[in-house]
Amino acid sequence: MLDNTKLREDIAFVRATAERSKKPTVPGIYFVWALIGFCGFAIVDFVDDLRSVGIYWLFAGPVGFVISAWLGRRAALDTGLVNREEGIRHGLHWIAFMAAGILGLALVQAQQLTWQGFGSLWVLLLALTYFQWGLHLERRMLPLGLLTGGAYLVTIWVPSLGWTIAGAVLAIGLTTAAFIGARKRETAQ
Repeated sequence: MLDNTKLREDIAFVRATAERSKKPTVPGIYFVWALIGFCGFAIVDFVDDLRSVGIYWLFAGPVGFVISAWLGRRAALDTGLVNREEGIRHGLHWIAFMAAGILGLALVQAQQLTWQGFGSLWVLLLALTYFQWGLHLERRMLPLGLLTGGAYLVTIWVPSLGWTIAGAVLAIGLTTAAFIGARKRETAQ
């Protein structure tokens, strides 16, 4: 017969070990979005027709999403920490961001918001999304949420190259978050 005390201790050990294990950090996702975001923000300052910005994001957003999902899944498989529910939760988090941004089109169609304002609205939604990601899923995203809030203000109040500046700041923030995550993962091993 098994000793119940020993069995409880073993289960407690396994549970504590599982709770201490960190989710895989995937720096590649941060680098992908640093590049996509910087390019997408910068083109706003260099094109006359904002429709080309929309076309860029129409393709770059979904491609980035698919690349991110693939990189995340691959990292989860490599570490053996596959959690389907968590993967779905991550996907829904970002799909909600995209859906809220698309719903913002109604403001433009009703002529309550300009196309330039619509772009800034996306940045504000991104700030909120990063901040909530930091609150609920990954703490190091909290500062990036605040930084994105600052970038939102830059897109509104800096007339010359404001979007490029905002994109550069976010790219630096994402790159920094990638390096911090990679360093934490290395020290944990």
